[in-house]
Amino acid sequence: MASSVETSANPVETTQTAQLDGLFSPKHLAVTIGIISSVLLTAFEAMAVSTAMPVAVADLRGLPYYSLAFSAFLTLSLLGMVLSGQRADARGPRLPYLGGFGLFGVGLLAAGTATSMAQFVLGRALQGFGAGLMIVSLYILVARAYPEYLRSKAFSVIASCWVLPAIIGPLIAGVLTEDVSWRWVFLGVAVLIVIPLAFLIQPLRNVPDAPDPAQPATETDRARQRTVRICAALTALGAGLFQFGSQQLNWIGLVLVPLALVLLVPSVPRLLPRGIFRAGRGLPTVVAIRGLMAATYFGIEAFIPLMLVQERGMSVTGAGFSLTGAAISWALAAWSINRPWLRARLSQAGMVRLGAGVTAGSLLLAIVAISPHAPQWTAAVAMFLGAIGMGLVWPNVSVLTLELSDPGDQGANAASLQVADGLGSTLSIAVAGAVYHALHTTAAADRPVFALMYGMFIAVGAVAWLIAPRVRVR
Repeated sequence: MASSVETSANPVETTQTAQLDGLFSPKHLAVTIGIISSVLLTAFEAMAVSTAMPVAVADLRGLPYYSLAFSAFLTLSLLGMVLSGQRADARGPRLPYLGGFGLFGVGLLAAGTATSMAQFVLGRALQGFGAGLMIVSLYILVARAYPEYLRSKAFSVIASCWVLPAIIGPLIAGVLTEDVSWRWVFLGVAVLIVIPLAFLIQPLRNVPDAPDPAQPATETDRARQRTVRICAALTALGAGLFQFGSQQLNWIGLVLVPLALVLLVPSVPRLLPRGIFRAGRGLPTVVAIRGLMAATYFGIEAFIPLMLVQERGMSVTGAGFSLTGAAISWALAAWSINRPWLRARLSQAGMVRLGAGVTAGSLLLAIVAISPHAPQWTAAVAMFLGAIGMGLVWPNVSVLTLELSDPGDQGANAASLQVADGLGSTLSIAVAGAVYHALHTTAAADRPVFALMYGMFIAVGAVAWLIAPRVRVR
């Protein structure tokens, strides 16, 4: 483990070196373009699929299984993250990255050509598994393809790649769905996969396979890895059961939710750093903050459009556009962390705490936005300001994860980061969904319900703010 996250190279020397050897210098150009294009594609798919999903499911006569199309992606991605981390630590990121892209593409083709809901859900599951493989290997690619002083900028670029898809993704998906076919939302992305592959195949060959290939895995190491894989499968199954069961206010939910907890309680801790539940200094707190902030921000983001449509009478399009500005402010904040004036005033730990505080505090405006006396744009302002905090937290947490990891543990720790992210958002949305279904009365009469849900999310963000100073290693 790195001895301290506060040490750094001489700022003047680092600045001079970065000017000569930046992300878009000839040395790093191919890998940078490959990463940008791959994130753009996956981001577009993530933003566009929600627009096309209702039409696709109706066309396949699978409305009762609508939620499975989302949960299949999320739960299989958890399994892919863990397997990718293990493989990347042992043999480098090449196979999980290329294999993840391949499975993602196969899943897109399966979904785009689906003639039944079963095939469509299978395609979504393959997309999720491939995405899980890719996202963790992407962290290892950043760690091994770029020098340390460029990693923060690399993660800022990755954050920026979500802006354009957030703005045009739903629009393009709507045009394709209404004027051509929902199938091209999936098939079009599948065709474009060749672009990032063309740029990344050669750089991936040059990335070191493993930090210390001379040390073979012992039988104890292999046994530990098998245990982690089993726990990953149990976690994925448990998360899926919890997500589905929490929305069933009947005997099905009474059976599935306890069963999900039986699977999750013993398996999840094996996928996360030891000490995470007591906010241990360093990596445990870093990973915990990722999960807590994901639960806070993505939880509110999931229910903002529903509130605006039901309680404020906005159109579906208007409610969707209320989230567009947040993608822009997130990216701008992510870029700001590389500014010398900010880095001179705040450490990484300071920026993480500032970001958590900004997000939790700003999202209080989401509660204000529920009131009919508040302007409708109040919700957009809440998400815009909350995303600024997320832009400060996300890249710093990613960089801290790499800095606090031994080279041979970067994949496993990056997987832990992504698992915390996925579980945090999935479980918080599931719990809030259960609260909504239990207390929902009629549209335009659920203001107290939304206020309760938003308050729950913000309380989780406040916990992240409280523990943020513990990301610093003494």
